[in-house]
Amino acid sequence: MRSRKFHRTDEELQGYKQMYHKLHNLENFPSVLPEARDMLISFFAETLDTATKAPERGILGLKKFDVEQLTAFLKAKDDNITQRWENYLARRARGAPRELFKDLEHAKWFLRQSAPNKMVDGAWLGHVHNITTPFALRRITKNAWQVFSEEVGDGDLTKNHAYIYASLTKEIEAGLPDASSHAFVEPSLGLNEIAPWKAGLSQLLISLFPHEFLPEILGFNMHFEMLTWDTMRAIKELEELKLDSYYFLLHISIDNADSGHTAMAMQAVIDFLNHVKKTEGTAAAHQAWKRVQAGFILSESLPSSPSNTFADVLPKRHPNKLEAEVLRAFKTKAPVAHKLHCGTRVSIQRRSLVDWLEPNAFESEIRQMEFLDALSNSKPWIYKGHPERSRLIQSLEWEGKMFGSFTQTEVEDLRKWIESLARPMPNAEIYWSFTRRTAISSEIALKCRSIRVAYPVIGPATDSHLSTPGKTLSASELTFQVASTSRPALDKLLPLWFTHTCLLEAIVTIPIKTTDQSTAAVLRVLRAQYGFAPEGSGVAGMDEVRRTDSIDLVQLGLEMIKAAGLPQPQCLSDVLCGRESGFADEMLHMSMRPMENRELLMGMSLAFVNLHESLATSSSINLLSMDSKAILADMAAREREGLRFCLEELRSSNARYARFCQGYEMGKQEIESCF
Repeated sequence: MRSRKFHRTDEELQGYKQMYHKLHNLENFPSVLPEARDMLISFFAETLDTATKAPERGILGLKKFDVEQLTAFLKAKDDNITQRWENYLARRARGAPRELFKDLEHAKWFLRQSAPNKMVDGAWLGHVHNITTPFALRRITKNAWQVFSEEVGDGDLTKNHAYIYASLTKEIEAGLPDASSHAFVEPSLGLNEIAPWKAGLSQLLISLFPHEFLPEILGFNMHFEMLTWDTMRAIKELEELKLDSYYFLLHISIDNADSGHTAMAMQAVIDFLNHVKKTEGTAAAHQAWKRVQAGFILSESLPSSPSNTFADVLPKRHPNKLEAEVLRAFKTKAPVAHKLHCGTRVSIQRRSLVDWLEPNAFESEIRQMEFLDALSNSKPWIYKGHPERSRLIQSLEWEGKMFGSFTQTEVEDLRKWIESLARPMPNAEIYWSFTRRTAISSEIALKCRSIRVAYPVIGPATDSHLSTPGKTLSASELTFQVASTSRPALDKLLPLWFTHTCLLEAIVTIPIKTTDQSTAAVLRVLRAQYGFAPEGSGVAGMDEVRRTDSIDLVQLGLEMIKAAGLPQPQCLSDVLCGRESGFADEMLHMSMRPMENRELLMGMSLAFVNLHESLATSSSINLLSMDSKAILADMAAREREGLRFCLEELRSSNARYARFCQGYEMGKQEIESCF
């Protein structure tokens, strides 16, 4: 199949921006899901198309999954960065200039343009662990979600990466609105570097379908958490320019390969592939490894930094035939450029054309390729694939300020070169073939999915009877004990128990939306429900992964089922099937609209804290062992503290507090009906 061409135009950039905004506000744009899935697959196809042209290089050189080979491969990549860093320091010690930032204004421009990517830091794992995750995978996805939790500070804003970067942009007076607002994607804001938008969008997209693309998410995570070259240089050069480097320094310390995110990411891949091999066999594990590779390559291959950077040592690349002709034309003009081009103000990435063509410097092939790259990314002078729109061509034609300085043949070569910059539209078949998956269209894949199994499933807005808040409640009315009985109605209780974990999950999936104190408190509540150890002054890292006493709400529910002599479920759908699950389904649907239902969801969560406290302290309701009751009591204390913080913030608004109380009453009524 021949690939059609498309051009990296303003329309493409605006398409990325609009998708970015819609994924930040998904409940308002649920119909975007098929387009989002198509875009994700196109990103996979684009990066795989490049990587598979050199299959012996990079992670594709690991034909089969092997822990020792993978460990050695990742270590070699880290060692390479370390060596580059040492070479960089040596160059700087000899008096070489900064390489990432030319000056203070350039650094500020770089930081501002990088915001679309940095403001979603951690987003690739935002949806990875939720109540519809198959129970057998929850330990693996929990460990992956821990990386997300640490990326957003474990509920501490001073450690939240998006919050820290937002603070940095305020320090440099970048004038940026909230990244989830439509103002953030407006062209007038001037965030027009395509790489940060595409890189940030890739994080949002890959996280969105955690059940279908879990192997790819884990592979993406494994690369993303590695040491990066730009991060290391940014620390030194920002400090030289008297700017805060803490955001970048944090990524050196927290992403270390021994106990940090790099180690955690690799362990998640190992655990997942071992699980697949054990449950589905060697062939399935090999296919899963291919999908891990696809995710790794997506993270590795998409550039994330603004294009206007100062390369240290460019990869050795020789010009092709057409590029050589274009360079020859410019090279012959270099000695007299100051005469031929004095009438033009062509500026290519902050350098004048005259500066670029300085004869001695332009003798270097590296300089020539750097010039071509810079020129190809300099609008309005070059529009890739559109010579007729490119101002450089217009300047060289009749009545242009550089008319006559290039021959007709040279102008034609320039035209052909600009046309060649159009790149092929990624063929989705590349992804399906590489991963050995059966291709399925997004329209079919996302049609008629059950919210008990699939994710995300976003239904209509909340029923009208929930849109009008009820009465407000006093503090004493926000506590209750369930009736003491040795035989609760398990057909009612179990659906509520397993499903209520969903209530707060979607509130914290978007990093920039975790940068207020109330949402940080919600994250701490979720950490308690997921069985994480209490937050400390540092980060848990691999200590949490190695814990053997981690118990979450689902595991407590499975203990209840076992004690009752009931068949063990494999997923949420198994729990709900054949039981009284109407309110459980309603909770699932409401949870997928966290902006609309935020206060209701928090109120219902507090009602379930009362259930947790009742079961933990009751001597007559023996659904759990004494050890599990103690775990549940500790969990409930942490939940109540987090929700107390949320409640204090909500009380400042009568309408929001009334909605909270409405949610609380709804949850309380359903819980009490079980006893």
